[in-house]
Amino acid sequence: MKTQSPHEYTVSSLIRYGSRELKAHEIDNARLDAEVILSHLLCCRRLDLYVHPDKPVENSVVAIYQDAIQKRGQKVPLQYITHQTEFMSLDFYVDERVLIPRPETELLVETVIEKSKIMSAADEIILVDIGTGSGAIAITLAKKMEKARVFAVDISAGALDVARMNARRHEVLHKITFLCGDTFGPLKEYGLESKVHFIVTNPPYVSSDEFRYLPKEVRDYEPYIALVSGCDGLLIFRRIIAQVKQWLLPSGFLLFEVGERQAQPVIQLLEDRGCFKRPSSIKDYQNIDRIIVAQMEDECGQNCH
Repeated sequence: MKTQSPHEYTVSSLIRYGSRELKAHEIDNARLDAEVILSHLLCCRRLDLYVHPDKPVENSVVAIYQDAIQKRGQKVPLQYITHQTEFMSLDFYVDERVLIPRPETELLVETVIEKSKIMSAADEIILVDIGTGSGAIAITLAKKMEKARVFAVDISAGALDVARMNARRHEVLHKITFLCGDTFGPLKEYGLESKVHFIVTNPPYVSSDEFRYLPKEVRDYEPYIALVSGCDGLLIFRRIIAQVKQWLLPSGFLLFEVGERQAQPVIQLLEDRGCFKRPSSIKDYQNIDRIIVAQMEDECGQNCH
């Protein structure tokens, strides 16, 4: 973009520049992304860009915009550039320390909220979110469930910093205990054995072989540890299922988000465990079995191992 004197840049000229650059780098929805980045930097709505197309833009903002467009052209996810994403109609801060929440994960949260209605007599509903990342699941549940008491676990201290920031933003920090560690390990000092109503998780579920075929935006920028789960993508599922009986109360629920073609293998792991009523799956917006719901038996008998 050629050098111009101060105040020569306008909203419309920057959008044209951004759109042109992103199209040249084969970015889908190039104009939309150009507009989202500019409206973010100007702290305005996208609509306002059209209302005031000839509004001058300060050179300091132009420089930041050009840098952001360059990053987007290199396939840096838009959410990491604006540090913002929406989940269940709530705004969340995100950066390279956390996985970007996906729309299909909203189904997981919606299912927990629906299942919790049968527990209306409980004074407190205890939920454990394993691999909390940005905190989207834990925070949304804490915000939308009055009786929720959430324990949010992640192996990444950096991810937990992001999650705490989001919890403060949404004023639910007092309802969530953030714990750094691997799966259930950090819970041991809280006396939660056989007291948890819900264990929910969107775990890593990409196989190590599949990782290389992920889109560049995901492969190069989102945290590997939040994506990959062993050679078949099922490692974390096995580990959680092996330990879940210790934590769930009778009739408590375990809910997973799973990858494409993983529903049946995960259901088989649950059935082999022997502690659950018949597990079920819920399809996402693309008709893929995406959420697995398993309810503990009222009493685990000899088949539970």
